[in-house]
Amino acid sequence: MATLELRNLYEKYVKWVSGNPSALGDVEMTVKWLSYFIAGKINKSSAVSELVYSLSNLLVFFNDRIIERANLGAVAAVAGTDSSQLAKYIKTALTTLEYCEVFIELSAKKVWGARGRWFFIVVVQTIKCIGRLILTLCCRGNKIVKNPPIPALDRRNLAESLPEANGAETAAAAAGTFHDHNQTVLLKRSGRVMRKVDGAPPVVARSWKPLRHEVTAVYPAQYEGRFIRSAELMYILKPIVHLECVRRYGMDSWKSYLVALAIDVASLRLYYKKREDLSRDQKQELSRRCVSMLLYLMRSPFYDRYSKQKIAGLLTAIGNNVPLVGTVSNLILSYIPHWQETYFYMWSS
Repeated sequence: MATLELRNLYEKYVKWVSGNPSALGDVEMTVKWLSYFIAGKINKSSAVSELVYSLSNLLVFFNDRIIERANLGAVAAVAGTDSSQLAKYIKTALTTLEYCEVFIELSAKKVWGARGRWFFIVVVQTIKCIGRLILTLCCRGNKIVKNPPIPALDRRNLAESLPEANGAETAAAAAGTFHDHNQTVLLKRSGRVMRKVDGAPPVVARSWKPLRHEVTAVYPAQYEGRFIRSAELMYILKPIVHLECVRRYGMDSWKSYLVALAIDVASLRLYYKKREDLSRDQKQELSRRCVSMLLYLMRSPFYDRYSKQKIAGLLTAIGNNVPLVGTVSNLILSYIPHWQETYFYMWSS
């Protein structure tokens, strides 16, 4: 009886999520902001706020999957398809771990101390490394793994694409120009979708126009040259190499810092040599990695010796000279040491 009630409750929740994505987004954002407000307020423990933040991310991830299943056709047209079930399972596991890893570290430190924290850091990063290696080496179309591997669903574009996709398919079917994916072939290097000879409609029914944009979106261009594999392997193995350097030289050593920086720079340089051959999604991930290089300004020992005083001076000057900003700048100053210790580490970017 209880199982049946839970199932009915779950079905009602799925129906509500599928039909109210806007209201759902407001609820998710409220839960996420709640984690910021309670940070350090409950027993002076950051683990509680990180738990709320992790649960909010998992809630968004879970709701995205519900919306994705409810609008499977439109999601396929907007986001493309995975190469295999194995890739889907690995991406789901890695995304879940990505959202929970900081909470796992903080909880391990609180329960088992520094040794427990470092043990779980090594375990988590090893699992992530193995999963990314499998995606890169064994699963076609995943040569550049995003962070997180399954990004948040763009619900606004999805809602806009639903009537357009349905209308386009109906019109194409009526005109006899709808293109079945079994009647097309994807060129590996350029990503261009070509119609097979036996898939062409009769001459009188041909429009002589390129294949629809939606078909191209289902087959995103994925350049898979050797340079991508080398650059991605460097990026994937960087956390393990950095952890070994930390074990050997210490957390605040310039050697650990420079080794991680050198690996990131070398990986990005390899990518940018062939940037014109990358797909749009690959270029977006490459841009995100370039922006994440700014985190090195917040990492020890560079932060302790150079950035710390300059950032504190800048925030203090803003708080003293800009009206109504002093409270916010002082709050940021009080949180920066915690953020620097918890989030701005080498193995997470």
